[in-house]
Amino acid sequence: MLFMKGNPQGPQCQFSTKIVNLLNRYVGTVIPSFGYFDIFQDEEVRNGLKQFSRWPTFPQLYVNGTFIGGLDVCIEMDEEGELEDALTT
Repeated sequence: MLFMKGNPQGPQCQFSTKIVNLLNRYVGTVIPSFGYFDIFQDEEVRNGLKQFSRWPTFPQLYVNGTFIGGLDVCIEMDEEGELEDALTT
């Protein structure tokens, strides 16, 4: 589940655009699709996620309820070959 600004068809910040593009590289081969939630739609969810993850910014990626990280972490995991494994966990 990707918590982002906007939606995959219309991201509302450059970081959300980048993580959508990153995840789309895995759609169809590693994962069938990914869910998303536009954090602009619910202030309570946005603030709750910041507290839950202890991560102050968005986007935030979760796999099976586990916080993976923000864009920088996901890029690093991708470069290290670890993101694919995390997505299939």
